Order: sequence, then structure tokens, then C-alpha cells
Amino acid sequence: MAKVAFNDEAMREVETLFSRYPKKINALLPLLHLAQRENEGWLPPGWDTYLAKLCGTTVNHVRGVVTFYNMFRTVKPGRHHIMVCNCLPCGVTGGGALLEHLEHKLGIHPGNTTEDGLFSLEEAQCLAACDQAPVMMVNEDLRKKVTFDEVDAWIKQTRSSGE
Repeated sequence: MAKVAFNDEAMREVETLFSRYPKKINALLPLLHLAQRENEGWLPPGWDTYLAKLCGTTVNHVRGVVTFYNMFRTVKPGRHHIMVCNCLPCGVTGGGALLEHLEHKLGIHPGNTTEDGLFSLEEAQCLAACDQAPVMMVNEDLRKKVTFDEVDAWIKQTRSSGE
């Protein structure tokens, strides 16, 4: 089991975050992002307890925040975590079809990861780029006006390079 604690460099970032907020609990969202970055895109078991102690709150409060926001994951994602927006603007411009295309190309449904661990797929309700629909996010990279051809080329290139 991996160590559940920030390293020294991350702890300096934690202290900087705490200095920006009147109460430590107010830093919870950026701390969750930091913890997820430190753990390959997810929050392994134990991080909820660790962050609760750091922020002076309850584990249930941390878990509530984690489960409320879809950007926090409690299951390890693929190396390339794909979120496809399917809210109204993206849905009307092909978001649903894009999600189905990715399901077919990757052989997985939202909430799953490919056997090789390269890709995981998630349906998102809004990625806040309605004027650029359809959109998808790969890890932290927002991709706008996505086409099937672009997706196919990216998947092929990613698989061939093994990234």
C-alpha cells in the first residue's frame, strides 16, 4: 500500500494554500486536486482520512465533497482519462455520438478502464466549453470541436507509442 501523505514539496504547497484561506477547511478542493495529482489521477484509500486531519474536518465531509464533484476519482483511471461532455450543447452537436464512438473504439463503457490501463472513459455533464462543442477532456487537456477522425488518430498514435 502506498504512503498516504504529501511529500515535502507538496507540503510546501499545502502550507501556501492554507495561508490563502481563513480556515483550513476552505482549502479542501485545491488539496483534493493536489492529492489526486500526487496519486496518478485518483484518491487511493486513506487519503480522505489524511485530508480530513489536515483540514480539521470529518472524513464524512471529505467523502461528501469527493463524491459530489465528478473530477475526483476513488478508482484508479487509465493513463489517459477521457471525459466526454454530453450536456445539451455537446449532446446536440454530437457529444453522445462521440461517447458511443469512443466506447466502440476502446471496447469499454463509461466508468471502465481498458485492459492495458491506457484509457478510461467517463461521461461528463458539463466541461464549460459550450461554444466549442462537442468537447472532451483527456486528463487536464480540454479538446474542442472534436471529430471522430481526430479521436481515431489520437487513439492509434497513443496505442502505438504505448504512452
